[in-house]
Amino acid sequence: MQNNNGVNGGINTNTGSGSDKNLLRINRYLAQCGLGSRRKCDELVQSGHIYVNGQKITELGVKVNPAVDRVEYKGKNLRPIRKLEYYAYFKPREVVVTASDPEGRLTVYEALRRDGLDAGLLKYVGRLDYLSEGLLLMTNDGDLIHALTHPRFRIKKIYLVRTGRPLDKKDISKLLDGVESNGQILRAFSVDSADVKKDQEWYEIALLEGKNRQIRRMIEGIGHEVRRLRRVAFGSVKLDDMKTGEYRELTPRELGGLRSAKFKS
Repeated sequence: MQNNNGVNGGINTNTGSGSDKNLLRINRYLAQCGLGSRRKCDELVQSGHIYVNGQKITELGVKVNPAVDRVEYKGKNLRPIRKLEYYAYFKPREVVVTASDPEGRLTVYEALRRDGLDAGLLKYVGRLDYLSEGLLLMTNDGDLIHALTHPRFRIKKIYLVRTGRPLDKKDISKLLDGVESNGQILRAFSVDSADVKKDQEWYEIALLEGKNRQIRRMIEGIGHEVRRLRRVAFGSVKLDDMKTGEYRELTPRELGGLRSAKFKS
């Protein structure tokens, strides 16, 4: 690495603006390489996963020169992603939303690669559990990921849920008022009957939050069983007539909606 002001042991730790316009703070550079939001990239640095010119770094003030320095993550040399990508994916059931699975189950990245999309540098927006299906957003835009997953933005997400038996008015009131689960209060924004298939109990449930396995925990918390769960909308993006396992690029209108999405009731 070049010996600029603030260099310490071959790593530039100058946290000021500096005189070299080519220098970038490490979290910004990592975000440009598709590793997530700057906050997520800070976590990667602090946990010792990032190497600069062969040296592990843990300080957030490190700066790099993309034209000179070699930055590595998990043994791979990182390069900025010039084109931002945005996809909608109809995740099938029995696909795990993670990069790797110790149980050997099919991951979302393996499923997408099998179907023709190399999504290795894309991140998923909001998980769907192993047995759930439906709309999953994939992108390398770290700032958008942060906006869509931060609780304060309250992005509306809609699910179709099949239960084992009908929900009565008291059940629906509990879902709207809040169900206690593991020290958290989980609430639905709306609950409506859905005409999906004859002789089956389906409901459209909207959330403005995204806690882990939220709908399953809510339904189980009122003594019911979830037999099927499918996410059909995430903000401005809808599943519509997509087929299981299908992916597509987001339209400019969908992307514009996500970028400005601050749900107003």
